[in-house]
Amino acid sequence: MTEQRTPQQAAADWYLFLREDPDDEDIKARFEQWLSEDDAHAAAWARMNVTTSKIISAATLHQSVYAAQRRHEPTRRRHVWHFRRFFFPIAAAATACAVAILNGPDLLLQLRADYITPVADIRDLRLSDGSAVTLAPHSAIAVDMTSTVRSVRLLRGEALFDVRHDAARPFRVLAADVEATDIGTVFDVRMEEGATTVAVRQGAVHVRERGKADRDLQAGEWIRVSDDVVTGSMPSEMIGAWRDRTLIADNQTIKQMITFLRPWTKARIVLTSQALGEKRVTGTYDLHKPEASLRLIVGSYGGTVKSITPWFDFVSGR
Repeated sequence: MTEQRTPQQAAADWYLFLREDPDDEDIKARFEQWLSEDDAHAAAWARMNVTTSKIISAATLHQSVYAAQRRHEPTRRRHVWHFRRFFFPIAAAATACAVAILNGPDLLLQLRADYITPVADIRDLRLSDGSAVTLAPHSAIAVDMTSTVRSVRLLRGEALFDVRHDAARPFRVLAADVEATDIGTVFDVRMEEGATTVAVRQGAVHVRERGKADRDLQAGEWIRVSDDVVTGSMPSEMIGAWRDRTLIADNQTIKQMITFLRPWTKARIVLTSQALGEKRVTGTYDLHKPEASLRLIVGSYGGTVKSITPWFDFVSGR
């Protein structure tokens, strides 16, 4: 796996892959490669097995108690119930463990967020000050509106802000350590893989991040703050085009395009070829059909998409 995931999250992914299709030699080979790449991978896989073993043991104990209660039932009936009551709860519990590891942070996010969107869905909001916010898929915000403060914290994902200007109450958007302050504008803020990007569609925005960024952006300009700071410009109509379910690539890498596509599809996209990920594409893609767009993007370089159940897509090079 070349996507940025913690070893524990990747271990949960592999658990689901192997359980879903245990006879797939390609998946097993990729798993063995991942396991041997880093000691942290082996440690995460060991923790994954310990956790699932505890859950399975608990389910087994439950079945032992249940079996003792059913001893006096007819033999044929007992055999049927033994399989159904023993196998399915254990399998479900083990799978639930992996899903919990993958999705556990979402439970905490829901407690912090005022508004949240699921995968593949957007939401238009009107705040109490009259400003409009469009939440991209798989995104979340927390809102703080008082008589003296207008503040929105982007907790995950991406949002497009159309701000009603009020000099007495500046409109601030916080994303990680980055603060964007409205100067009468429409602007987009995106969080991904340790980076925050601010791009201005109309008007101007002041962007500040301690020790790294402190500057004004005009329409068509963007800034990306991570370990370093990168700035650039683009046609302003490209900014926030996702609101109309359009993805526009202007010499982006395939790895970047996959990152853009992930919130729009319920399938987890796994990029397995670093070389393919560094190839660049330019074009317009339909976010109404993210899977077809993914195949179109990687197909231009001979890449393929292999679906492992409806929930996982492996992207490979030639």
